Amino acid sequence: MGWFGKKKDPLDANEMLRRYNAQEAERLAAAGIAPSAGIASVAGTVSTGGGSEFVVEDVFTITGRGQVATGRTTTGAMRTGDRVVVLRGSAQTGASTITGIEMFRKKADEAPVGVAAGLLLKPSVDLARGDVIRVTPTA
Repeated sequence: MGWFGKKKDPLDANEMLRRYNAQEAERLAAAGIAPSAGIASVAGTVSTGGGSEFVVEDVFTITGRGQVATGRTTTGAMRTGDRVVVLRGSAQTGASTITGIEMFRKKADEAPVGVAAGLLLKPSVDLARGDVIRVTPTA
């Protein structure tokens, strides 16, 4: 024990962002301002299904694995196995399936709102910075 008692573990970045967004949503609600979709989603009203979108920041091809799109989920959550379409502007440029997700060198089954992630897509599609990857609705 030191002078100030037991040392606490620092919060990880995702937990810190979640707490900040929850506090910001409360502050905006108290001021009578409608929070943005991103803040509301992180605060606990995460939409699931066809409303999930991912904005592409960069694209890589990894030999033996496939095409990786890095970026952030803006609405909903991207999940392994989701069928997706790629949108450039309002035009669809291709369709693919998410076969893997990685965040900060760890594998994950889901990429929630606001978290930087890499989506492994098969088959490869025409991707560029600024494209939107959207989950297709399932029947």
